[in-house]
Amino acid sequence: MALRTSLSARERLILGWGKARRFYLAHFRPGYVRRSLARRIGDCNRTGACCRLMFTCPLLDSRSDPVRCTIQEVKPKVCRLFPIDERDLKDRDIIAPDTPCGFSFRPREEVESRRAVPTTGHDASIRSR
Repeated sequence: MALRTSLSARERLILGWGKARRFYLAHFRPGYVRRSLARRIGDCNRTGACCRLMFTCPLLDSRSDPVRCTIQEVKPKVCRLFPIDERDLKDRDIIAPDTPCGFSFRPREEVESRRAVPTTGHDASIRSR
């Protein structure tokens, strides 16, 4: 996997803001995180790119193939939740633009339309009982 090692000041600022945003969301906006993760599809490809945003996590074992977290069972909430939303994938792509993440997100509209409760037909008669 090709990782970018030289980042511009703008890219570092974006990654720093992303770290702060993820911390805030993970600890203070559980409803947003829950709704966003309901849209997330796919699996982790174990590229380690998310563990290298701004700096390489000292707990990342880069020697194993694929890379792995050495504290997988007790890793921080922010790490367990990554990616929280599409913005996190954009941040990740700054570090490893040529290696795709295994996660993606369904459009909000698609998820919200699935949650919509029918108001006519058989389902409506059951709800009114």
